[in-house]
Amino acid sequence: MSQATNLVSEIDAITAEITEDLIRIRRWMHENPELAFEEVQTSAMIKAELDKFGISWTGGFGTTGLCATIGDGSGPVIALRGDFDALPIHETGSPEYVSKTAGKSHACGHDAHTAILLGVVRVLARLGSLPGKAMFIFQPGEETLSGARAMLEDGLFDHCDPDIVLGYHNWPLIPGGTIGWHPATAFASTDPFDVEITGKSGHGAHPHLAKDPIVAAAALVSGLQTIVSRQVAPLSSAVLSIGRIEGGTARNQIPDTVRLEGTTRSQDPAVRQQIREAIEAQCAGIATQFGVEVTPIFHTGVPPVVNDRKILDPVLDATREIIGADKVIELPQGSMGSEDFAEFSSRKPSAHLRIGSQLEHHKTMLHRSDFDLDEACIPTAVRALSHAMLSLMDAA
Repeated sequence: MSQATNLVSEIDAITAEITEDLIRIRRWMHENPELAFEEVQTSAMIKAELDKFGISWTGGFGTTGLCATIGDGSGPVIALRGDFDALPIHETGSPEYVSKTAGKSHACGHDAHTAILLGVVRVLARLGSLPGKAMFIFQPGEETLSGARAMLEDGLFDHCDPDIVLGYHNWPLIPGGTIGWHPATAFASTDPFDVEITGKSGHGAHPHLAKDPIVAAAALVSGLQTIVSRQVAPLSSAVLSIGRIEGGTARNQIPDTVRLEGTTRSQDPAVRQQIREAIEAQCAGIATQFGVEVTPIFHTGVPPVVNDRKILDPVLDATREIIGADKVIELPQGSMGSEDFAEFSSRKPSAHLRIGSQLEHHKTMLHRSDFDLDEACIPTAVRALSHAMLSLMDAA
């Protein structure tokens, strides 16, 4: 039996031994969801689990985030990131481990992500001497797309500077026990923006004596939709959505102000900039047309997650070796969703995988109130990611 075969067998055996405990952790988190940067119980649980197995960790990154490390070999430092925050969504599903907190739930599967990360920690710790160093990033606040940035601002990469960063996300569109991948842009950039429209209030019966920001807002919403449909090339992926409009207090009164809140997404940096400039132009045009003030306010978003083929290819080779080539699925397209793993992948060579989590008799999707996942995704990811990290250490 070859050394590689021995390693696969050992990873499989350790994973099988700890899977029940990892599912316990995932279900505890599912019952006790905590929102971004409020994950005090979750962070304490992770620290207790690491302490239980003698794993070194350092906290204080991004309020509740922490970093654990294993190994001191001469090979590269390979980081693996998992997130652990929940969403402000009331759970309507009815698993035995349903959320105990009204209005909060793990509707994106970050509970499974944490169980996976703890599983890889335990596998690599059990394997003994490593050819390099393993870095484990337990990240808060992914749902606000600010947790990774907060950890970096608190000195995460000063504490431990990785050569490569790996990421993953459960994916309910492919079956449990499989792993998906996309060769290029896995997730889109996202840029939140607001628009403040200031007019002149007045009576609804005398609109000519007012400057109506509501009519201006309606025209702006319609105009903004032409940016993607008429200014962005049809083969370039882009989305512009307005998710919130606020203005007015009475049906017969024209208000002074209206506020819009929206987001843009794209997979190309040039398109990303093009959309921003087009929003500014639309706002200027509406201001002139309706005689109101229109102020766009752009917030810091995240860039796209782009796989580095020099990292992705050996990760896929290792994944096929341990779970079987037939269970490693090339996805036909990237997602227009966004992931703040981009804060890491834009700084370091990286690869990102989708972990199949589709339940056979419960078709759902991320961020739905009835979300649940196939817990087979946990051992599958633990096996694949453990082997991938070791393979990247050995390859150097």
